[in-house]
Amino acid sequence: MKTFTLSNASGSIDIPFLTYGTAAFERHDCDSEYFKLLDAYESCGGTCLDTARTYCSWLEGGEDSSEGVIGRWLKARGNRSKMIIVTKGGHPDHSDLHVSRLSKKDIEYDIDRSLRVMGLEYVDLFLLHRDDESIPVDEIMPVLDSLVKSGKTRFIGVSNWKTARIEKANRFAEDNGLEPLRISQINYSLAHLSSDMLGDDTLVSMDMREHTWYAKNKFPVMAFSPQAKGFFSKLAKGESVKDIIEGRFVSTANLARLANVIKLCNQTGRQPAEVVLGYLNSQPFPVSSVFSASKVWQIEEDMNAQDVVYDAKTMRMLEL
Repeated sequence: MKTFTLSNASGSIDIPFLTYGTAAFERHDCDSEYFKLLDAYESCGGTCLDTARTYCSWLEGGEDSSEGVIGRWLKARGNRSKMIIVTKGGHPDHSDLHVSRLSKKDIEYDIDRSLRVMGLEYVDLFLLHRDDESIPVDEIMPVLDSLVKSGKTRFIGVSNWKTARIEKANRFAEDNGLEPLRISQINYSLAHLSSDMLGDDTLVSMDMREHTWYAKNKFPVMAFSPQAKGFFSKLAKGESVKDIIEGRFVSTANLARLANVIKLCNQTGRQPAEVVLGYLNSQPFPVSSVFSASKVWQIEEDMNAQDVVYDAKTMRMLEL
């Protein structure tokens, strides 16, 4: 599997192009089913798992479930040293996403709780899950730096931060001898998507301005919703638009890109899921696609894309 490397004074980790996202691990009593999925990902060469403190907390009894499954699986398989564990904290309460939780107390509570639930001494990568631009970066970065220095995480990053804030945070870190942000998680796929289409202004999606910055700085990205919630795969396999729950992706531009995906599938024999993941593999900056799958065959199909890279001509065709 193709990878890219994050390095700091303490060492390095190789992030694979395909990361398995576990936001759908909603129950505490389904380990046998969830373990099958995790085993399938690992057997296909996967090495990176993405979770978050907030995952499934919106469900009754769902709190801790995603991280709990990961912790129990790592213990059962004895493979902690082989897996990169990514978790996220600082997410607002779901009752009001505009009341941020980025205080030192909130951030430390979240990572400590994550480590306790997973039974780990450290995570490889800790991300802040949302931003609050009213809080200066000089209040946030020393807290994140302390998590690295204390050994609770090896690297730090952010999710749903705009590039202007990342740049400001890393300038402050450099000026003050602090650990910088090493990676950014953002809503990113072949599909056109805007904040208006998302209906949640606390989420950040890739657009031309953001893409230009990432490309210029070769700054690593973890792309969530990399398959546009199955938009391309489902329609390419014959489902009608009205059956697509995530109707936010249905647009003239995205239907045109769907036609391009189908064309490339016919030319290469690849599945739509492989094509849209290969598109992200082929960006001018490092990208790890955080994909989700609820069936073993879906994981195996997605993982077929782990080494797919397209040339410039094919990328232009897909983007038409």
